[in-house]
Amino acid sequence: MTFDSREKSTYQGQPVECFRFSQGSTLWLWTSADKSITLPVGTFAPEVIKCGELDEERDDATLEVTVARDNPVAQLFIQSLPVSPVGLTVYKAHRGEESDYKTRLVGGRVTSLRFEGAEAVLTCAPLSGALRRRLPLIQFQSLCPWPLYGPGCTVSKAAFKDSILLTSVSTVTLVSSNFASRPDGWFNNGWVEGTNGATMFIVNHVGNTVTLMAPLAGLASGQTVFAYAGCDRTEATCNGKFNNLVNHLGFARIPVRNPYEGSIA
Repeated sequence: MTFDSREKSTYQGQPVECFRFSQGSTLWLWTSADKSITLPVGTFAPEVIKCGELDEERDDATLEVTVARDNPVAQLFIQSLPVSPVGLTVYKAHRGEESDYKTRLVGGRVTSLRFEGAEAVLTCAPLSGALRRRLPLIQFQSLCPWPLYGPGCTVSKAAFKDSILLTSVSTVTLVSSNFASRPDGWFNNGWVEGTNGATMFIVNHVGNTVTLMAPLAGLASGQTVFAYAGCDRTEATCNGKFNNLVNHLGFARIPVRNPYEGSIA
């Protein structure tokens, strides 16, 4: 039989849904079935998981995936959005016809999380909706709008990448003598990249210690990770730290006084 014939059958259909979450090189493969199922794309383990419906005709359409409160993907979103995006692909198949399956959602991204009792509801946005969405143009602002190391910025990411041997890891605090080789604040607004490719934003750097925006799973003392220099988007930092003033798109001399507020005196 085929997927379509089982889907239309009144008694031979055994539908299961399979969920592929990804963050960097880390994968989570789960199925709503009561036992593992192997598709050509991988083997999916049983998990408490279900999803709703998706109206792909709408630009703002989202898919809600419900998991247990202690689900590892849900845990990534407890304190804040993770720096590295979490991708989602949803497959639908039938028992006995695993080689013939359909992709229900491809290129999705988990965008938010809410808790409902013992459950966590992940809101996922499909790539198709993002491509149809109208995006604003670059804004006229005092700070540079280019993403650091991105196409508009053009600064080489590899040139500002430091290898870091961790000597201490405590929730959001990382300690290494390698951090101290750079001046205080060097890594502010940069990020740490773990061994699995996951990243986390750095909010503070003083001496041999950096503070992350949220805990980064998998880090332990004795590991070697990578840290990338950060940028506060100002003209002075772009010129002095990165020697990249030619690509700076901030307008530092915008008047700060609003002529439509207060008196003219």
